[in-house]
Parts: sequence; structure tokens; C-alpha cells
Amino acid sequence: MTIQSLLANVEVIKVKNYTNVNVLGIEIDSRKELSGKVFFCLKGERSDGNEFVSEAEKKGAVAIVSESEIPTSLPLFVVKNVRKSLAVACGNFYDNPAEKMNIVTVVGTNGKTSTTEILSSIFSAAGFKTATIGTLGYSVDGERREGVLTTPDPMELHYNLSAMRMQGVQYVFMEASAHAIHYDKLAGIKAKAGILTNVTQDHLDFFKDMETYANVKLSYFCHPNTALAVVNSDDPYGVRLLENPLVPTITYGIRNPADVFAIDIQENENGLSFTMNAFDCIINVRTPLFGRFNVYNVMAATATAMYMGIRPITIRKALEKISIVPGRYDMRFVEGRRFIVDYAHTPDGLENLLKDAKENYSGKLFTVFGCGGNRDKGKRPIMGKVASEYSSHVIVTDDNPRFEDESEIAREIAAGIENGASYEIVLNRAEAIERAYALSEKGDTIVVAGKGHETYIDRKGEKKPFSDFEIIQQLGK
Repeated sequence: MTIQSLLANVEVIKVKNYTNVNVLGIEIDSRKELSGKVFFCLKGERSDGNEFVSEAEKKGAVAIVSESEIPTSLPLFVVKNVRKSLAVACGNFYDNPAEKMNIVTVVGTNGKTSTTEILSSIFSAAGFKTATIGTLGYSVDGERREGVLTTPDPMELHYNLSAMRMQGVQYVFMEASAHAIHYDKLAGIKAKAGILTNVTQDHLDFFKDMETYANVKLSYFCHPNTALAVVNSDDPYGVRLLENPLVPTITYGIRNPADVFAIDIQENENGLSFTMNAFDCIINVRTPLFGRFNVYNVMAATATAMYMGIRPITIRKALEKISIVPGRYDMRFVEGRRFIVDYAHTPDGLENLLKDAKENYSGKLFTVFGCGGNRDKGKRPIMGKVASEYSSHVIVTDDNPRFEDESEIAREIAAGIENGASYEIVLNRAEAIERAYALSEKGDTIVVAGKGHETYIDRKGEKKPFSDFEIIQQLGK
């Protein structure tokens, strides 16, 4: 591939030392092999790629892309936005696989993973070969492998999209994180539809305030990112998006008027049942999924699927047979106790989870949870308050402390717990789960929140094996 082909549709401001060199790859890390590759100078929190251009030259780079007019003997392409340019170039390098498949993105604080999985089940039932990309990694027709980030970096993303296209994938359902939107990781990919699930507090360690965080998410819903916005009309930020849409919109909700809405919502030990009106077509839903929040996820997936031509009967049958998403309201029973393992790690996510459990199950409700280190500290006391409002007893514990002191994290959570509420701090997560089991009786419910599908605890840069499910499996033996 030539540099001219690689940088097609990249907004280049100025070119120096131009030669239409052949390109063997793309790189952003000067410590790696660079022979025949184009070096993109990214600015990070700790380093600036412009400082490593001379090293890139010595290692065999054939061209430089930067936002600055820096000294170099190599062909230099000065661009307006180097991160956006990188994403577009990565797409070009792999022959833009996203253009040859149907991409659906899901944006939101909560519900992204479940919605992509529901969509994949519906389109698979319709006879299409599907794939998902997100928090659970990569999946092609249900066969999973791990990923690193919710939304992969552009080179990894387009490599995997290319592999999926070669496997015959027709639809890709992908989570789009706020960080990915902020860093233009999806530049050059135009989704057939983009779904907004909700916007609630998270990642304020990075975005600083809710307004900035929300604006980043909402900024995705425009040309050329997506051809259609599928919007939760019950979410305040969804309402804001609907007031000034930049692309065609369809809506889903329960409280506010919507194209797809649900009534007669019931939940029992077999899952959810409700009547869904989708574009004036009635679908009687029976699904093994649990939680009122999953009604929203089902509606989001249904609105998208029907808009894209999937028949209501296919949707109904797919929802009846759908598998529970790993680590999302994942229910297990031990000696008469109901355990619910869920990834909920935001105030809104935890409240939805606990409210649903309290309303639908008798007995006492025990909650075991913690908060991740080096992340939004502001949500910790809020989550403590939420847990104490709904729970008979709260056990504050460990959850990926990273480089923070887990004791301090626990104290910040406990600061929000209401006076008189029953709680304790047990930092060892395995012991915390065992403690909840020991305090509970038959008929009680134990919610273990925050980690869900994860199989590790991240402490001081080391990810040590750990699974909530494995600890639960050992109880009562």
C-alpha cells in the first residue's frame, strides 16, 4: 500500500518531503518495530509522540504523521487531528472492512453489553452471521475471545473487523465507550444505527463533570458517525438529544412517548414478561432475562432490529431463547439463597439492580460491592448511600483497587452509607461473599456487584485470578 492510499480521506494540512512511499504498517510506539511503517505522533498524558520522531527514523519508519511541523528528513504529513487521522488510516490499511458489513454501535453508561448481546441473538435468529465487540471481548457467532478495552484501539479494531469480514460476518454490534468517542477511535466508521441507552455518572475522574461526560456521548450522534439514532426517551440526556437531532431518530421508552414502548411488565423466577408495542405492532415478550433495565435493553434492540427489517415474530422467538449475558443479572442458587452477580459499577446501575431485586424477591437483601481504584471517586459515597437504602445489610469490599489503598476506597464508600444502616467492611472479596452467605438464610438474596464477568482483581498493576462465580460455587460444600 502506498502512503497516498493509506491517507485517503485524512485531513492533511501540509506536506513536506513528499514521496509516495510504500507502507507496511502503522505504529504509534517508537519502542516497537518500525521498518516500513508510518509513525503517528500521538500526544498522551505522559508523553508526546513528536519527541520520538528521531528514534522512529532510526528504526526504519518511512513517513511521519503529526499535528506539528516538526523537523524530519522523512515525508511529513501535518494533520488537523492526529487521532482521527490514525483511525481513518487504520481503516484504509485493512481496506475499510466496516464499509462491507452492517455496523451498529451502542453508546451509554449502562446496558451497552446486554444490548449488543440481545441484538446479536435477534439477528442470528434471523439467519445472519453476527459478531460483537465490547466489554466481554470479541464474539463471532457466539464463540468468544478476550479483548483489552471496551472499544479497541483503531489498529486492533480494524484488524478484527477485517478478520470478521473474512469469516463472513454480516452484522457487527459494537460498544462505543465515552473514551473511544473522545479519542476519535471510531472515525471513518459510519454505523447503520447508533443506540443511546442512558447517561449516568461514571468516569468523572477523566471527564471531570457530568456535563462534559454527557456531551461527549451525545456528540457521537451525528453525521458521519451514524445514519440513525435510537434514543431512550426516558433518559434526560436522551430527551436533550431528541430536542436537537442531527440525524434521523427513533425512540424507545416506558414513561415518555416512544416508537417502541412496554406495558404490563412482570417478573418471576423464569424471567421477564411484558407487552411491547413496536411501531404499532404488538409483541408479547417472554424472556429468561431479569431486571426492569433489561426491558429497556430489549426495547432498544427491538427498535433497531425492526427498523433494519427484522420481522416481529423472529424477534419474539429470539427473546424467548436468549441466553443470560455473562455477569449481567446472572443468577445462581446455593442452599436456598439466591445470588445475583452483576457488573453494576455506577450509582444508577447499582440502584436499578438493587431496586429490582428488592421488589421481586422476598427475604432479606444482602449487598456485596466495592469501587475500582484510580477511577471516579465522586460516585463512591453515592453508591454507599444507594446500597444502604435498598439492602438489609451491606458488605463493602475490594474491587480492582489498582494503585489506590483499598481501605481508603472502602472508607469513602462507607461515608455515604446512611446513619443507622447495617453494614460492615470486609476487604477480602472472597471473605466478603462468604460472610454474606453466613449471615443469610434460605429465601434471602445476595447481590454481588461490580465485577460481573471479570476473572481477575487488578491490584498494583498485577491482575490476579479471581471470579465471583468461583467463590459462590464453593459455598455450602
